[in-house]
Amino acid sequence: MARGPHAHDFIDVNLWDPATFAAGMPDDAFATLRHKAPVAWHPEPARREGRADGPGFWCITTHADIKAVSNDPSIFSSHLGGFTAADIAGPVLDETRLNLMGMDPPDHTAFRRSIRAPFGPSITTELGPVVEGFAAEVLDAVDAHGESELDFVEHIASELPLLTLAHLLGVAAEDRHLFYDWSNRIIGNHDPEFGGSVRDFLKAKDELFAYGGSVIAAKRAEPDDGLVSTFVHAEVDGEPLDDQRLVLLWFLLLIAGNETTRSSLTGSMEMLNEFPDQRELLMSDLDAHMAGFIEESLRMTNPVISFRRTAARDIELNGARIEAGDKVILWYPSANRDETIFDEPERFDLTRSPNPHVAFGFGTHFCLGARVGRLQMAVMLRHLLTRFPNITVSAPADRAHSIFLNSPKRLGVRLR
Repeated sequence: MARGPHAHDFIDVNLWDPATFAAGMPDDAFATLRHKAPVAWHPEPARREGRADGPGFWCITTHADIKAVSNDPSIFSSHLGGFTAADIAGPVLDETRLNLMGMDPPDHTAFRRSIRAPFGPSITTELGPVVEGFAAEVLDAVDAHGESELDFVEHIASELPLLTLAHLLGVAAEDRHLFYDWSNRIIGNHDPEFGGSVRDFLKAKDELFAYGGSVIAAKRAEPDDGLVSTFVHAEVDGEPLDDQRLVLLWFLLLIAGNETTRSSLTGSMEMLNEFPDQRELLMSDLDAHMAGFIEESLRMTNPVISFRRTAARDIELNGARIEAGDKVILWYPSANRDETIFDEPERFDLTRSPNPHVAFGFGTHFCLGARVGRLQMAVMLRHLLTRFPNITVSAPADRAHSIFLNSPKRLGVRLR
């Protein structure tokens, strides 16, 4: 059946190709779709040799439509087809439906309620001194490195969230580099640098699950005050979480807690370099301007590229007729540059207020760890700009091939 409007009547960018996002966001293509076809049908050419073309999907590109879809899980479901763009079925889909991100209310509401306590407002007070110590430790190591140029991703942006994550999960800090490797191979499973095959993805996932299972077993036997022990004793509607749901929660925390903060810190460094006037304003009063800088950096750099929903019934959205079972992709970088919401959206303005960006998602699936992410950004940026006030970008970012997360692999910086 013909679908319309068709995205490629307006743009010549393949949004289904993970390599499209390796050099940054296709902002011009998104702007064209927002203006001419805000809900547009996009084909799915095969991404791996020997595979068939996929069914296609709807691109949702305006801020208003992304909010509308996010606010109505009864029509736009995470449960029906999962939360990533890939088409899955059978045991893989069943497993995804046990992941918090693959649930709809009321299951999602009950599960989220059972695990949300550790992520409440008090976490910033309790975790703050720990993150301060980790940030100082990371930059001490950079100082000891003794070089004027290094990879910001490897030495700074990845290290802080990995140390924080190890602390929160109650595992050995030296194991954090296992997390880094697994995360790269899972998120970058279309990237030739990380293998680029389904086999590589599954191997990394199996290793991550096996490690998580051993940690869960250890925390059952000897509980501590970490998140894993908290979740081991959590209940959903009076029933404790079984090992499968605990391992999937472990998987979610490891990927989300590592990747998004790595991306956010790297993006912040890019913004410092790209907008020197805003950097000067930030440096003039870190206390007054840090929060605004972080929110604007999140809006401009987008740690999450897209999430998927599946239509539960036929519905019309912004002039397009979406049918039951259709795949719907929410493009967050497009929403965050929507001219109807953000005045001069291409301009970085740390004083922008209000700043209703959707970098942490919106509605039912708003990021549970948003407070932790913002805390890590604020602490590291303060330490970084105090110790290395003249740090600059010396080589542009190289990003993983992914349409899901904006995952930086490298960013060259000059420290002094």
